[in-house]
Amino acid sequence: MQEPACNAYLNNAATTPVIDEAIEAMNDVLRHAWGNPSSSHRVGYAAKEALEQSRATIAECLGVDADEIFFTSGATEANNLAVRGACMARKGESRRIVTSSLEHASVTRSVRGMRREGWDVEHIEDVAGNFDMEQLHRALLKPTTLISVMRVQNELGWLLPVPEIVAARDELAPSALVHCDATQSFGKLQTLPRDWGVDLLTIAGHKIGGPRGIGALYVKRGTQMFTNAFGGGQERGLRSGTEPVFLAAGFAVAAKKACENREANLAHAYGLKARFVEGLHDAAPDAIVNSRDDGSPYIVNVSLPSLFSQDLLDFLGERGIFISKASACTENHTTVPKGTWRPKHPLSLQAAGIPLKLGKSTIRVSFGFDTTVEEVDLLLQGIKDFSNMG
Repeated sequence: MQEPACNAYLNNAATTPVIDEAIEAMNDVLRHAWGNPSSSHRVGYAAKEALEQSRATIAECLGVDADEIFFTSGATEANNLAVRGACMARKGESRRIVTSSLEHASVTRSVRGMRREGWDVEHIEDVAGNFDMEQLHRALLKPTTLISVMRVQNELGWLLPVPEIVAARDELAPSALVHCDATQSFGKLQTLPRDWGVDLLTIAGHKIGGPRGIGALYVKRGTQMFTNAFGGGQERGLRSGTEPVFLAAGFAVAAKKACENREANLAHAYGLKARFVEGLHDAAPDAIVNSRDDGSPYIVNVSLPSLFSQDLLDFLGERGIFISKASACTENHTTVPKGTWRPKHPLSLQAAGIPLKLGKSTIRVSFGFDTTVEEVDLLLQGIKDFSNMG
């Protein structure tokens, strides 16, 4: 298959290229540990050993124990499992969920499904990246089963105050569980569920140079969960289905490398963000930077009032420059029946306090570990050239 011409890839919040070390690890497993890890013979034992080594590596990156890590098909399944699995295991209690207004669709739609089944749901506002702790405190005065909040908002890069949210839980609703979607945090920012005090935490492989199709859910030991996947009882009964050992191996290698190089990568990302934001003043003088200085440097969300984002993406794409106008998951909304999809973008931007009229003029630029200054400069030149065409 011919690789598409790519001069600048700046869409790493959607997915990242798989690093060579992960590819080599996956190939090694496919050649030498290809068995079913549930099989009771030497071929199966080799696969089981590779699987458990991968689990232990990821657990070490998170600062938790290996038996608290459950492999899934990705962050979406892990989020679904966290919300529904936690709630269904405690459905005889308060039947109430508290979440933020800016969660990924895999959380919002899971929560919406629980609401259809009679669960009470409250969404905490996060306008301009200021999570409303007062609203949270009021919400937690009522008996609550689950609090689900992401660490890094995937379109804007804003940080949600997870440790402070846990502290509020501990004070006001100590029986509630806290789930954190750390998909855009793990491997990039310090992500330590025990230090934060969360009970459940979601991560994925393909955001950090690992393969797609593999994620994991951290479940604090002792947390009761209900399974969404019935079958052979793999993953200690929480997620049935034969584990893709080669994907787990690739995920583990990518996670280890990302965590080992986290500080250097973070400094690099801050430099790229600063260069891009500074260069925007020349490329598009009316540009509005929606991301915050105290957010993740890996994601920069920008509104360009005089431009239509899809036209800009098409123009840049012809030059081999790739960014995003929204979360990649929202691009699928044209493939489902009308009326069954509530687009996350630009409605999520509205919830963030960004005017609706800017929704179709908003882009997301996201950096990776291997993004170069030259790629940032190519993007800035492309934006400038497109702006001058108007």
